Amino acid sequence: MSGLQREDYVLKQARAIAAMLARIAGLRLGGETEKARVELEQCYTLLLGSRAALIRQVDSSTAAALLGSPEKIHAFADLLHEEAEQEKDQRRSAFLRGRAVELEQHLERKIDHDAGS
Repeated sequence: MSGLQREDYVLKQARAIAAMLARIAGLRLGGETEKARVELEQCYTLLLGSRAALIRQVDSSTAAALLGSPEKIHAFADLLHEEAEQEKDQRRSAFLRGRAVELEQHLERKIDHDAGS
């Protein structure tokens, strides 16, 4: 796959995940929490593929490095935010939110660094 094809694929994947997240949030807000949870897991699988378990367990910096593209890092942070919304345990929810924020901060630093290069 050429660089442009890969970039196009990543953008399409990011758009698909954004659409799925909107649907998931609608399910959650509509009280269909189990369906929302199932679809969230499907999103994680779509974005992370066979490395889903690994990426979900490593620290944010390592996860960002494994994901590579800014679009994937952003999508992963969005998934973590949604998972935090679904989480009933307040400590786990706060952990997920913190992890999402760390990814977003990593992404901002990466963008700033790339802009300065």
